[in-house]
Amino acid sequence: MNVAIVHKANVNDEVLDGLARELPSIISELLEIRGGKMAILKPEQISLQFSQASNRDTGADIRLIVLAKSLGPRTARENKLAAAILDKMVALVNGLGAACSITVRLYLTEIGAAEYLPE
Repeated sequence: MNVAIVHKANVNDEVLDGLARELPSIISELLEIRGGKMAILKPEQISLQFSQASNRDTGADIRLIVLAKSLGPRTARENKLAAAILDKMVALVNGLGAACSITVRLYLTEIGAAEYLPE
């Protein structure tokens, strides 16, 4: 599962470190579908990609884009899942003493992937 975090320059390192530390658990907890081997999701399966927005970019201070496999139970509640991820992110960022605007986009799709990890 891929997660892109695009942030503006005003987002401090403490917030970014907190997101790097907590987002895999947040996302895996919310997107795991109980009862099926195909939908078991562990934090280490979440790939985070951070990038800083251009000073020309508009929008929220932090934009989260989640690409996940489309499965029936997820698809039926994708807006609720996106809202739940947003709620947990807002609580995390506020808990770190920051005031940042945040948007979450959850894209459920058929994903083909391959990976090579040399030993």
